[in-house]
Amino acid sequence: MSISTGVKAAIIVGCGLVLVGCQNDKFEQDFFFHHPAASRLQRMRQLPLDDQYRLFRYGNDKIEPPQLGLADPIAERGEAAVPFLISKLGPNADDLTIRDVLLVFETMSSTRAYDVKSNSDLMRTLRSRVSTMKDAEWKEICSRTLRRIEAE
Repeated sequence: MSISTGVKAAIIVGCGLVLVGCQNDKFEQDFFFHHPAASRLQRMRQLPLDDQYRLFRYGNDKIEPPQLGLADPIAERGEAAVPFLISKLGPNADDLTIRDVLLVFETMSSTRAYDVKSNSDLMRTLRSRVSTMKDAEWKEICSRTLRRIEAE
C-alpha cells in the first residue's frame, strides 16, 4: 500500500509538532524528574529569574502535589523581582497566573523579603487583577491571600 505525498507530509508535520510540544517542557521535566528533589531550591537559586519563574509555574501547575515552596527563591529576590512579576499580570493573565504571582507576593510579605502592602501601586494592581478573575473559587482564595498580605 502506497502513501500519497500529501499524507506523508502531514505525518511528518504532525510528528514534528508532537516533538516540539515535548521539547517545550524539557527544561522543566529535567529539573523535576532527573535531579533529586532535596536540592531543588538550591538549584533554583542559581538560575535567572525567568527560569525560576518557569520552574515555579510548572511545579505549581503541572506537578501533584503542587510545589508551592518553589515561590521561595523568587520571593527572596524581594524588590528586584517586583517589575518582572507585575509584567506577568498583564491584561492576558489567566486566573492561574494571577494566583501564582500572588503566591510569590504573599511569600515575599510573610518572609519580609519585601513590604508588599506598602507599595500602593502594586496593591492596586493586585486588587484589580484579582477582581477580574473568572473562576469564583480561585477569586475567593486570592481575595483571602490579598487580605493576608494587607494584615502583615
